[in-house]
Amino acid sequence: MTPSTQVKLLLLALFAFATTTCTADPQNNTPSHEQLAATTTELQTTLDTWREGERITGATMSVYSTKLGQINVASGLTKRSIDPDRFPDDPIAPNQSMFVGDLIHVLVAACIVQLASEESVNLNATIESRFPEIENSGQITIRNLLEHTSGIPVFYTEEFLDVLYEQSPNTSQQTVDVIAVAAEEGSFFPPSTQYGYSKTNFLVLGRIIELVTGNPLEIEIRNRFLDPLDMNDTYLAGRENVPGGTPSGYEYTGPFTDAPTAIDGHVPQVPEISVISAEWASGALVSTTSDIIKLVRAIFENEQYAEIESEMLRVAEYPAQNSGAKKINSGAGVFVWEDDDEPVIGQFGFIYPFSAQFIYWRKSGTVIAVIANEVDSSRNPNSNFQLPIIENLTNKAKNILDAN
Repeated sequence: MTPSTQVKLLLLALFAFATTTCTADPQNNTPSHEQLAATTTELQTTLDTWREGERITGATMSVYSTKLGQINVASGLTKRSIDPDRFPDDPIAPNQSMFVGDLIHVLVAACIVQLASEESVNLNATIESRFPEIENSGQITIRNLLEHTSGIPVFYTEEFLDVLYEQSPNTSQQTVDVIAVAAEEGSFFPPSTQYGYSKTNFLVLGRIIELVTGNPLEIEIRNRFLDPLDMNDTYLAGRENVPGGTPSGYEYTGPFTDAPTAIDGHVPQVPEISVISAEWASGALVSTTSDIIKLVRAIFENEQYAEIESEMLRVAEYPAQNSGAKKINSGAGVFVWEDDDEPVIGQFGFIYPFSAQFIYWRKSGTVIAVIANEVDSSRNPNSNFQLPIIENLTNKAKNILDAN
């Protein structure tokens, strides 16, 4: 179902369920039980308040600091009951697997950099021989794809959205066809002149991985990262079986919605088969906040992945498309900026109706990861609207960690 718009809003009293887990870091001084409990309670309360205020059915958050170790909290529901008196709601757990959208870019970029270190690909090579149908393919390099400086358009055209959601929602899309949709749009700008975020870049990178290795993308990701890092709750949806089935979420459409499946304005939503297959290497990852923290800490703190870290921190500073002189610092699969003179690395992910984010503060080693299972389309269904909502929670959690 595509997003709907409501004029009137009504704050609803939501049934809230909260669960927490804590893991102290054995490499550092163990915090006192009282300190850990107080911080956990504060993080839990912050997550509860944020979720209820944003009308989100369920959310999870994991935080890591060198002082406190890792704390995992969850708030709300994974599934609402139409009759909670007879059939209880399903509370969300801290290890709940949900879609994390564009956070898969970190894994795809990491695979590409490893292949480059193995001399299987050249980051400065163009994509012309494999993708001649893409405009400017003779000038677009693999590094351009990693940094979103290729000029390749997004594949979510108005016509293709109609195919995905209305005409063929239960039909799997082939990646070559999805890339062709974007290729038909021409080019946003000449390569290496501007920054323009496009999921199509990572579809192309995913195909390069498969063409070079001869293996499906999910096999390469699993063998190189998921299994070695014990990311046991992470899967590439549409290519791998996800335990419990495809994660479902919600769309808040407002109290006056006429959707027959709505529960107090919350409409159940499961990403369409067409959308999952189209997103693939650009956004079809299912994971947990705890697994995301494992990945982030490994890449930026483990010497084994130093080459990947170096490439991700190799920032391309180009003016953002249609934004004048404003520049975006894009690394390989991530964004890099500064927070009070501290280098920060992050990524935001969205696949309707899920949103996710991680932020890593490089000097302090602090990591925060968040996943939410609902979008409020009564205000704004655009994914760009979800980013500041998630960031608001992340900033509050960071302040709590800094104070403790």
